[in-house]
Amino acid sequence: MQVVPDQPDGGILGEPVDQPPLPSHRPAGRRPKAGTRRELTGGSRWRLSNWRLRTKVAAVLLVPTVTAIVLGGLRVQTELGNADNYRRTVSQVDAAREVTEVVHQLQKERSLVVARVAANNVPSNVPMQDQIQKTTAAITSLRAAVSGLDIPDTGSRARYDHAIEALNQLGALRTLAEGGVYPDTAVFTGYNSVIDNLVKLGREVAAAAADQGLSRTATAAETLDQAKEHIEQLNAILQIAAAHNAFRSERTQGLARSAQAAADGSISDFLALATIDERQSYSDGYSGPEVDRRQRIAQTALSSPDPAASLDIDVASLTTSSSIANDRLRKVETDLISTLRDQANTLADNAIAAAGRDSAIVAVALLAALGLMLVVAWSLLRPLRRLRLEALEIASTRLPEAVQRILADPDPVEAAQHAVEPVSVFSREEIGQLARSFDAVHEQAVRMATNQAVLRDNVNAIFVNLSRRSQLLVERQLSELDKLEQDEQDPDQLSRFFVLDHLATRMRRNSENLIILSGTGLAKHLSRPVPIGELVGAAVSEVEHYARVKLTPLPEVLVHGRAVKDLIHLIAELLDNATTFSAPETTVEVVARMMRARELAIQITDQGIGMTEEEIRTANLRLADPPDLDVAVSRRMGLYVVARLAQRHNIRVHLQSSEFIEDGTKAIIVVPSDLLVPLREQDRRFDDHTPSRTDLRAQTSGRTVKLWLDGEQPAEQSLPSGPEFRPDTEQRRTVLRGRQLLQQHDAQARQPEPEPEPPSREEPSAISGVDLFQSWSGEHDAAEHPAPPEHEPRARQADVEAPTTTRLPIYEEVLSQWFRTEEEPEEVEVEAERDPRPQPSAAAETALIEVQRPAPRPREEPGEQWHSPADEGWQAVQAKLSARPAAAPVTQAGLPKRVPKAQLVPGSAIAPAAEIAAQEANAPVLPPRSPDVIRGRLSSFQQGLGRGRRRELAARAEHASSTETHG
Repeated sequence: MQVVPDQPDGGILGEPVDQPPLPSHRPAGRRPKAGTRRELTGGSRWRLSNWRLRTKVAAVLLVPTVTAIVLGGLRVQTELGNADNYRRTVSQVDAAREVTEVVHQLQKERSLVVARVAANNVPSNVPMQDQIQKTTAAITSLRAAVSGLDIPDTGSRARYDHAIEALNQLGALRTLAEGGVYPDTAVFTGYNSVIDNLVKLGREVAAAAADQGLSRTATAAETLDQAKEHIEQLNAILQIAAAHNAFRSERTQGLARSAQAAADGSISDFLALATIDERQSYSDGYSGPEVDRRQRIAQTALSSPDPAASLDIDVASLTTSSSIANDRLRKVETDLISTLRDQANTLADNAIAAAGRDSAIVAVALLAALGLMLVVAWSLLRPLRRLRLEALEIASTRLPEAVQRILADPDPVEAAQHAVEPVSVFSREEIGQLARSFDAVHEQAVRMATNQAVLRDNVNAIFVNLSRRSQLLVERQLSELDKLEQDEQDPDQLSRFFVLDHLATRMRRNSENLIILSGTGLAKHLSRPVPIGELVGAAVSEVEHYARVKLTPLPEVLVHGRAVKDLIHLIAELLDNATTFSAPETTVEVVARMMRARELAIQITDQGIGMTEEEIRTANLRLADPPDLDVAVSRRMGLYVVARLAQRHNIRVHLQSSEFIEDGTKAIIVVPSDLLVPLREQDRRFDDHTPSRTDLRAQTSGRTVKLWLDGEQPAEQSLPSGPEFRPDTEQRRTVLRGRQLLQQHDAQARQPEPEPEPPSREEPSAISGVDLFQSWSGEHDAAEHPAPPEHEPRARQADVEAPTTTRLPIYEEVLSQWFRTEEEPEEVEVEAERDPRPQPSAAAETALIEVQRPAPRPREEPGEQWHSPADEGWQAVQAKLSARPAAAPVTQAGLPKRVPKAQLVPGSAIAPAAEIAAQEANAPVLPPRSPDVIRGRLSSFQQGLGRGRRRELAARAEHASSTETHG
């Protein structure tokens, strides 16, 4: 078996022929642009146009998100920076409180020290010593506070360090003051230099304050501190003047007046900067009789223009009033510093709260924006994703399924009405419009599929009509060939007729292939099962090289009638391929076995050149899944037909290479169990209706019986009646030529059978165990066909009307070789003649036909045997035929060559004229015999012969079984 090339007559495994290249849509002479491939592939994936839509939406959302995060972060950072600045301001205010405390204690110490220095006669001053200790304690606290300050400004830090270092001069200054070395004005100046450095630190708080209100309060506190310092300087000068009872110099008087003027100016600045509450606090805090007394003493002392004039200042009153006034002013200053600290602390807390608030606002805003953007993005991506998924599903699943439903539906237009389901995106924006556009494309595709289905149905109808017409012409051609074969006596010419007969049979099978291509069944289903032997025999008879087909004993199983026609066609295609692609001297073996799964496996093995593994794999794929109908299918028509027929009945067909030594290919056909019927269940049903191979293998007056299969199934007819019989299961076969069984027209099938004619005077053929098909050729072997036992009843003889045309024995010899097998040498199948009448219809289906049996004839008495004037001649010839003749020459076609007049019957079969005239005068007028009656009688004759042989075989089998039992 080999791959069948382009064969219009039914090769099954043809390789696809290379298709010519499709014409290019590009105009001639134009070259593709250099960037065409890049444009088709889309270019780099980093290009913006190649980004996924999700990435693009994320990029669009990322820009405002990052911007909002940056701006919100900057805002929070600013708030946190302000809070940090306010915290540093609080720390500096705390340090300023310690500074003012040290200044306050130094101011008291200065007054006491200069008063002692001015009064040289005071040996000891306990209040001064106590004040020095307080000052030292305040300085210690100041140093600790300043060391913990976080001052980022290096200049400010240097000024703090300079003021703290200036405090180191107090030790030397105190020593000089206690030793009386320094004059009072020098001590006063020394204390002023130390205190001035501390007073200037108040400016650092105002400079560090970031808030305008905080800076104002810090400046107000600074001016108040300066006013307090100027007042205390005036008090110290008044202490010196009180000790000397005069200023003694214009310089001292000028210092006093300058201090008073500076104090008045600082108080004016403070009142200008202070708020109403702060002014009210100043007025309430810095007032009282002590403050007024101190102011009167100062005004009185400064009112004299003469520095040497006596001042008459009460030192005790001055010291007491000055100390009380200074303490009250310190109280106002402390309250103002506390207010400043509270403001700074509040601002820091507010800044932190603002930072948290801004962070929360930014976070909430970002989350809200991201949520909104995600919702919008999801509203874009979700319908797009649904559109993409449904588009892919439509392209890969729904549209092909809809197309298949439309193509498979008898009414494709009606099936297309509900084939389009819209994409589940029903919005009115661009995505919804895109979905509706895709629905339109889908609908157009379905419309095109519908048009294709309608066109395919039309083409299939054309195929069927043309095939039916071709079948009609082929049947007529076969009918004419049958007539020519019946009348032809020349074996060479007869062999040519046989070739034409097989070519016509192949043409008919090719027409049936076209019908299968169109999706139409071959014929109506048979009503009854058929033995597998008869089915395989029918398939073999359709092959041109049928003589090379070797049949092994087949299982006893029947095939359901619905699959008979298709299975015959399937096996015939495989056999035709096997015989075509193997050497003429080789055989094709057909083996069938029942499998454990109650399936029937039929193996067809050839000895051809074989197939490659790739070819076998491709062919098996096509057999398992038939491709769609296209131009390539017509080039591999046989493969497509086998696949379609196998798929129709769930039959598995598989090809494989022959193993090891032998070449060739094996085709394995597995018929499922639902198509099989065990033969034993059908014994009673088919004994009287299904003819076996031996039933139909009978010689009838030089003619052969031909059973037709093609054409429309006529009404059932009963065969001529005879004794009941039960055929042997091992001998069930159907004699099929091509796929032909007995065909009759329905009207003729219903005609009443004419009355049986009186027995003719013809000598019947011997119907013993001898094969009647070989009686003419002289090739009968007694050992090959033993005579039945004497106790076996002889088959009932049937009178058969002599044919108008005598067939030569060589024709019968050729027909007897059609279905000979090595395992069954005695069983030779007969080609039955075709009905010369034209077939009723080219589209008629084929079926198995039962032929009605005529009524049984009455048995003739022994004394009423028929005689003929030619009996003596036939008896002489019988002696010649009993001996095996020498090998006869054969023609180029392998048929025996007849030697004219080599076996003439000696004597004459013509009676004397007088006797003939007497017989004609006394002969009754016989009614005309119809072909149906003749056919029925021939069938009855064949069945009688088969019954006799089966009885003989059954008796032998029973005898053998009894022998084994008793043995």
